[in-house]
Amino acid sequence: MNEKLKPCPFCGGKAKFRTILNYSSHSNVGFDFVIECVKCKTSSPKTYTIRFELGNNGEIKPILDGREIALQGWNRRAENAKV
Repeated sequence: MNEKLKPCPFCGGKAKFRTILNYSSHSNVGFDFVIECVKCKTSSPKTYTIRFELGNNGEIKPILDGREIALQGWNRRAENAKV
């Protein structure tokens, strides 16, 4: 992810990734998250997921990574939306 979160489209406040649920099993760990404005608390309308597993050699392997899609959704504005 090279792109940064844009400010809130409603109040201009700083946006952040906020974990709303975390979970783990014997083989992987995951987080459900939204993007939220720290000022007005507006959040992305959709919940996104990121999940990882520990590989046989100790490496952390992503299974599912919704961060880029979440970032693109938050950063989309009316003036740059596809019609």
